[in-house]
Amino acid sequence: MKPRTQFAALLTLSAALAVSASAADTATVLQVLDGDTCKLDDDRRVRYLGIDTPEKGDPGAEEATQANNTLVGGKKIRIELGKPEKDRDGRLLAYVFVGKTCVNEELVRQGVAYVRRPVAAKHKTAFVKAQEEARRAGRGMWAGLTNTQIAIAAVHAKPEAGGRENLNDEYIVIENEGQKSVTLTGWTVLDESHHRYLFPKFTLPAGGKVTLRTGLGENTDTELFWGSRSAMWNDTGDTIFIRDANGKLALSHVY
Repeated sequence: MKPRTQFAALLTLSAALAVSASAADTATVLQVLDGDTCKLDDDRRVRYLGIDTPEKGDPGAEEATQANNTLVGGKKIRIELGKPEKDRDGRLLAYVFVGKTCVNEELVRQGVAYVRRPVAAKHKTAFVKAQEEARRAGRGMWAGLTNTQIAIAAVHAKPEAGGRENLNDEYIVIENEGQKSVTLTGWTVLDESHHRYLFPKFTLPAGGKVTLRTGLGENTDTELFWGSRSAMWNDTGDTIFIRDANGKLALSHVY
């Protein structure tokens, strides 16, 4: 085969493979299963990456399911697989697109989903921005929290001195960015493994910060101690959840 003919054949093969790959990454949604899962017309199930929605029976679950159905129900979607590509239940783990709209991000923007790991670096900034927009606007699950501007000001997950034995050098800093004090009594802080810290009687003033240290110590107006005898926050990343005294999600922070 002549060089020019070989080159043309390679181009044809490359084009065919590209078409095949493109076709493999698109499908039509047969059924929406919940707020962050759908079933395709080829029987595959897709779990949306980088977000989570309330479980069936929990407040906000039906709203999330309906929002997902509006976005993808009966539509052709494009799938961007994550790593790993499947979970232990065999569902595809993916970022889902309808046209140019990232469904995962849009669900967060509508306030029916919140950000949690794993989330790809190229999507993280947009997801976090969408969540903060929804939270400040009081959309969906964030309704009633527009005057509660709690934020994570710093995360120090890896102690610099004494390694993992120095538990009080592992901490998070919680800030009140609002103009009113927030009573945190009965609120909880959780990680992805559901380790739970319960706030004692405590009020965070407007513009104030409090450091929550992992180990043992005496609580003050600016420092609180989890009282754990083992490390809490993952060095490689985690999600910090803060819930109010009624269990309502007030913050989801990915680092």
